[in-house]
Amino acid sequence: MTGLPDHLREATRSRSEGAEERARAALAGLVKNGKQINFTTVARAAGVSTDFLYRHPGLRALVERYRAKGGGLGATVPEPTASSPTSSAVRALASRLAQETKAHQDEVAKLRKALEVAQGENLLLRRRLARFETD
Repeated sequence: MTGLPDHLREATRSRSEGAEERARAALAGLVKNGKQINFTTVARAAGVSTDFLYRHPGLRALVERYRAKGGGLGATVPEPTASSPTSSAVRALASRLAQETKAHQDEVAKLRKALEVAQGENLLLRRRLARFETD
């Protein structure tokens, strides 16, 4: 962030610190109330993104530690909700990518088969031509 003016740099730092404080408080509240601990529940309770939690090494370690202590509670995968547009967008893009990958693999297989046939025909034509050529 070297190109930002000082006031913007300070605002960014302040916003990040506030988000970190909210995440720590939300995590403490979830632990105190015996709620399920995972990145999604902490992010929702704190009003931050899961990406923020994953990218912040201290918060990530805390969430992972409490999630592991929770046993089966932390291991469950939360149901996707309408409040997570990023994850639904990622799922949609991943699905589209999988479909396009499959289509390309099918096309490559078809083209390889056509190439094998063409090479076979080429070989036959060369052999026929060699019989008629005299050196």
